[in-house]
Amino acid sequence: MLEQIKAWLDTTEPQPTTPCKEVAISTLLGEVMLADGHVSANERQLAEKLLARLTKQTPERVQELISHTKAQQTDAVSLFKYTSELKNLPIGEREDILYALWRLAFSDHTLDIEEEALIREVAELLYIPHGRFTWLKAQAQENNQT
Repeated sequence: MLEQIKAWLDTTEPQPTTPCKEVAISTLLGEVMLADGHVSANERQLAEKLLARLTKQTPERVQELISHTKAQQTDAVSLFKYTSELKNLPIGEREDILYALWRLAFSDHTLDIEEEALIREVAELLYIPHGRFTWLKAQAQENNQT
């Protein structure tokens, strides 16, 4: 009997320990959206648009990702858990994610200290150089004003 249990344990597939790219991006967008304590309809719409662009998913899949993210938001979010899936992406994709986070933070025309701190931490975990971090911030701020 012990041999059967051991054989069963050896054949079960290990569960992934890191979320998929799409879930990671959705979670990071959700965290930035919630960082200042309030979420506007404009922020929600922009988050959906950014998520669709970054993940290249259908509107239905984007809604599924958002629902999954909302269900997880009651748990404490470890940014490391989500960025570990993304840090191996090409630098251009990582910068696109960071730019999207900046766009979302500036969407309410106010950058809160909590939003900036969160995005700064994500940038460090994604190994984005500080010069690019500040450039992406400036680009998002400029594009938000036009």
